[in-house]
Amino acid sequence: MAEKKKGGSDKIELRQKKGTWRRFIRLFPKCRLPWGFLAVYIVLNLAMVNVGIGETDYTAQLFAGDTGGAVLARLIGLTILNLVGSNLVVLFRQVTSARINRNMRTVVLDKVLRLPMSYFKDENPREGVSRILNNSVMIDSTIMLVLLPLLTAGYKALSIFGRVFRYDWRLSAILLAFLPVQFLLAFLFGRINFSLSEQEASIKAGLMQRLGELVTNIPLAKAFAREERETENGKELADRLYRIQIKGSWFDQLRDLSQSGVDVLQSVFIVLVGLLLLRGGEITTRAWIAFFLFSSLFTGAVTEFVMYWNNLKVIQGGADKVAEIMDAPEEELSGDPCEGLSGDIRLENVRFGYGEECPVLADVSCEFPDSCVTALLGASGCGKTTLTYLLTRLYEPWSGQILAGGRKVSEFALKDYRDQFVVVSQNSMLFSGTVRENVCYGTGGVSDGAFFEALKKAGAYDFVMELPDKEYTLLEEYGANFSGGQRQRLSVARALLSGAHYLILDEPTSAMDAVGTAELVGILREIAKDRCMIVIAHTPSVLALADRVVILEDGMVTVQGEKEAVRTASEFLRTFSREEAAEE
Repeated sequence: MAEKKKGGSDKIELRQKKGTWRRFIRLFPKCRLPWGFLAVYIVLNLAMVNVGIGETDYTAQLFAGDTGGAVLARLIGLTILNLVGSNLVVLFRQVTSARINRNMRTVVLDKVLRLPMSYFKDENPREGVSRILNNSVMIDSTIMLVLLPLLTAGYKALSIFGRVFRYDWRLSAILLAFLPVQFLLAFLFGRINFSLSEQEASIKAGLMQRLGELVTNIPLAKAFAREERETENGKELADRLYRIQIKGSWFDQLRDLSQSGVDVLQSVFIVLVGLLLLRGGEITTRAWIAFFLFSSLFTGAVTEFVMYWNNLKVIQGGADKVAEIMDAPEEELSGDPCEGLSGDIRLENVRFGYGEECPVLADVSCEFPDSCVTALLGASGCGKTTLTYLLTRLYEPWSGQILAGGRKVSEFALKDYRDQFVVVSQNSMLFSGTVRENVCYGTGGVSDGAFFEALKKAGAYDFVMELPDKEYTLLEEYGANFSGGQRQRLSVARALLSGAHYLILDEPTSAMDAVGTAELVGILREIAKDRCMIVIAHTPSVLALADRVVILEDGMVTVQGEKEAVRTASEFLRTFSREEAAEE
């Protein structure tokens, strides 16, 4: 099934992908980290390590028989300080984590919006949502639950070892002898955890994608009685996630068992050697007790270090996709300002496609004059919509050039240039929000007079005023609580408010009846005055709008010019016109 191909194999891959560490490290400077909070947290954490070491030292003195008031008072004071300080550390960790998560989600969202359309060709939008919501927190987890604890554990291990070395170098050597074994285990299980976490993140993203599509298309699933089949499809992904998580649990237990075995073996050596030294009078009872307590702390610090390393590999697997997003090249925004851009649009020998060996537009040269309505016609799949993507610079042509007002469009600042265009798609793009928010989208807000005038011109005023909350009525996802015709009228109203000089209408009447189409054609003809309008037509009904016609066939413009002249020269347009006459 499709999900199997997408999900890939559940096999554990111990070989790390090339560049993973480099991408991971480069991610941190981009995260807008709260350095002040991090600094306070680090200072508090390291201070509490010293408090804990001091507390252990006085405990050893007490157990060795030094029950003086000064020792007891200092031990009680350090215990209280440890309690208060530990709570402060937790508080600063939570606040710092919340700030990192907020900043990281904002940074990733901003980055996603700045990526070119070519990036999304191979990326599913719902997987991107998963990355923003779930994988962005991996950076916080890396810093607060791994890197800083690693720093603390390392500092703690070195501080304890320095204290232990004072008692007897032979016992200290035993601690060092077991370090290579512990680090080898950490390296091995770290690779395993990276592979498992990467697979888990991928399956979770796929599951979110599948569920999102299913929720959106529930009417389709029910209409075709596919409930059981869709349940099976979702169950397959859920089962794969379950298998990965169970496999991870088994490896976690194996790791803990291996680590515990090394710790027990190390403790046996320490006890045996310590007893020999104690009986031989080479160390004192107090030194023996202190060493045993500190060696336990040292072993615990090394165990923490190993655990945090494994956690780092788990997190790295989930964060790798976020790092890839952050490293992806952004759209080039720089260029000359072009506010108030006008003039003809001309394409010269433009070639473009979505796949390297499969051009959609083979060699397109045509013109869209200013203050004119040009119909772009062609069979379905011939590249009409693709051409509009190039006009609005959602994609850049492979070769050739596009000019507006006599200048190459690549010379203009991207945001300024796109502000001069507005597109009304046959699949009206609406957000969850109020009617007013959708109609005013991209304008920064308009007066009531301008808003209601746009609704009236688009033929949307009457049905909006009949809604329960009028212009403040909420739209469901994709505007599902409105008809197709109503959504298109709202899109036209938004286009009217934009003030853009270049209007691109991609089959603007596809969801309207004959009466609605006639009304909208009249409205569009009125607003086309003194603007450059391009109308993509798949049906003859909007051809009446056009002054000129461009025919696109097999990735090339076969004929263009005044409508009547093109009708004479083009069999395609004559067929198109006969369909128009048949409709009338």
